[in-house]
Amino acid sequence: MIESSGSHHGLASAINGAARGGMVVMVGLLPSGPQPVTITRELELVGSFRFNDENDEVIKALADGSLFVDPVVTHEFALNRGLEAFEVAMDSAACGKVLLKFRH
Repeated sequence: MIESSGSHHGLASAINGAARGGMVVMVGLLPSGPQPVTITRELELVGSFRFNDENDEVIKALADGSLFVDPVVTHEFALNRGLEAFEVAMDSAACGKVLLKFRH
């Protein structure tokens, strides 16, 4: 399970949804201080820090076309086909990055 919301509610949901003996990867950081999360099964909790300063550069490169993402993006769906997009994304053997298009 991968959790990247930065919220203890999201982390708790990932922990509850993970299979017994599974792994939960927490991408990024939760707010500082105690977090009300309970782990009651044999789970492995792994932290992974995301980058912060690079986001503006990546968005600019995506907008101007200098970042070539074609090999990674395998499917694009209109927003009204969101459920179909999630079904495709669930089959990691058949897809890479699945995107929702918010513009026509």
